[in-house]
Amino acid sequence: MSLHHNRTIRPYTPQKYSLWKILIFQFLSIVFIFVGYSYLSWRWTTSLNPDALWFSIPLVLAETMIFIGSLLMIINYWVPKKLKRQRPVRFLSQIEEGIGPGEDRPLKIDLFITTYNEEAEIVEETIVKARELEYPFDEVDIQIYLCDDGQRDGRVPQRENFKLLAEKHQINYLMREKNQGFKAGNLNRAFWQTNGDLIVILDADTMVFPRFLIHLTGYFREKKMAWVQAPQWFVDIPPGKTLAEITGISHFDKIPGLKGYRIGKNILGTDSQIFYDGILRHRNSLNAAFCCGAGSVHRRKALEALIVNKKKRLVQLESVLPLDESLVKNKEIYRQLGLNGKIVGPFVHHISEDMYTSLMIHADKNKWISYQHPDVECMMLSPQTIGGVIKQYSRYAEGTYKLFFSRENPLLVRGLSPGQRLGYFETIYSYFSSIWIFIFLLSPIVFFFTLTPPIKAFNFDFFLRFLLFIILSTLVATAANWGIGIKRSEQYFISGFWYKLKSLIKILAGKKVSFNTTRKKNETSRVWDHLKMTFPHFAIVFLTLAGFFWNLYLIQAGQHPSYSAFVANSMWAFYNIYHLNPILRATFHKAKR
Repeated sequence: MSLHHNRTIRPYTPQKYSLWKILIFQFLSIVFIFVGYSYLSWRWTTSLNPDALWFSIPLVLAETMIFIGSLLMIINYWVPKKLKRQRPVRFLSQIEEGIGPGEDRPLKIDLFITTYNEEAEIVEETIVKARELEYPFDEVDIQIYLCDDGQRDGRVPQRENFKLLAEKHQINYLMREKNQGFKAGNLNRAFWQTNGDLIVILDADTMVFPRFLIHLTGYFREKKMAWVQAPQWFVDIPPGKTLAEITGISHFDKIPGLKGYRIGKNILGTDSQIFYDGILRHRNSLNAAFCCGAGSVHRRKALEALIVNKKKRLVQLESVLPLDESLVKNKEIYRQLGLNGKIVGPFVHHISEDMYTSLMIHADKNKWISYQHPDVECMMLSPQTIGGVIKQYSRYAEGTYKLFFSRENPLLVRGLSPGQRLGYFETIYSYFSSIWIFIFLLSPIVFFFTLTPPIKAFNFDFFLRFLLFIILSTLVATAANWGIGIKRSEQYFISGFWYKLKSLIKILAGKKVSFNTTRKKNETSRVWDHLKMTFPHFAIVFLTLAGFFWNLYLIQAGQHPSYSAFVANSMWAFYNIYHLNPILRATFHKAKR
């Protein structure tokens, strides 16, 4: 499954900041805030239907929550920050304070390739790319570790032998007998068995570009830099088809506006640019850009400080593993912990270990900083079916909800700055948005079958206020993500309401959360399995259309109470269908890499 030969796929170019773009965004944001406040004041004080408060109040509450989400987004994007890329690091004294002339030495860098059940050919591609890394200083010790959590050391002849794979490529092999703590447990064990000053975390499919280390290690000249995250760029996003390819009529490629236009591009909504190049990159100004696991570089001293300062809390979070003391590289820190043959790791045993650990380091008394690097420095493989997408994103949702209901809730935990609290909380808030999105999706259906309007009158005053509010909201989001396509992301933000709601219910019910890894090969494409996950979306579209045609019949029969209410809800209904459309089509998308 080598990707070496494919020269037609190129990473996205990160958006460029400029003063005039920032000022346009800020101007539109200020106007939107005033318009939004005016609109919601009118909705709460003037427009509610007193005869249907059961419908009116949930709807205006949902609109209010959407407005609050927009305010959090504006704060997140208000002022971007970009650090100047610095020269790669050669000596320890360049990244650590208090290193005397006699104590200095060349830097040590460890690369952890974490694997659980991924196929050998995928892992081997990652190893090959890691072996091709370039660095200008030969004396810098770069060690690669294959961290196998699947016990594939040859003990079972029928299974792939990852120990032999590591020997073949002359890298280190680490394995543990039990999978306690999911990926975090795997990282914690590797952490204690190594001693690199900088640690690179790679997933089984994280194929780094040759200059990955050259571009990222220089940031650690800032002595408080705890980690740097590179964007996770998916190289295998479904490209869609042109009209010429679909119809077989080549003349479509000669029509202006249609040439190169593709139907079904990114049909699974897995393009991550808006998250890394938009949301996380703008959080640099708040020092709230959290680590996303793969493609990140970490300072060992920051992780050790977390262990020492948060030992009791890490023990409570069950981030403890057995380990033979003879395997421990940093015995000084190990003895300070005094855990008698066990280790406590800096990576929290949690299905969202990356964000959880990031938050705890940001809250540490050392006041560490982080940075979201703008340029793509590695490529990864994405889920190829809607089932794989939903399973992966459900894990993110469950982890985020679990964080909110923990002691490390960013609104409550000590040590965070106000900006960091808002940055982390915006991520959590976006998952709770599933509640008010569900209300928006159901509202036209409720009207169509009850003929009960949620507001007093769908008159000119309403249309003017509502359209101005919606238009400005769209303009602000577009200006915030200047140069990034946001259409598919918005569609899947709305379409994701169901898996987010299910994840919330699961956490509230206290059910056990499992770490579901995403298959990178041989994904099943059984439509029935996918339909079970997207059935609510089909049900909403069916009920919406049924209600629409029922109201058309009532209008034709002269029995409809309000034509203006029908027009408003019809526009709303088809707006909902437009946003649900991609996930319906993705249900029938066959896995293809």
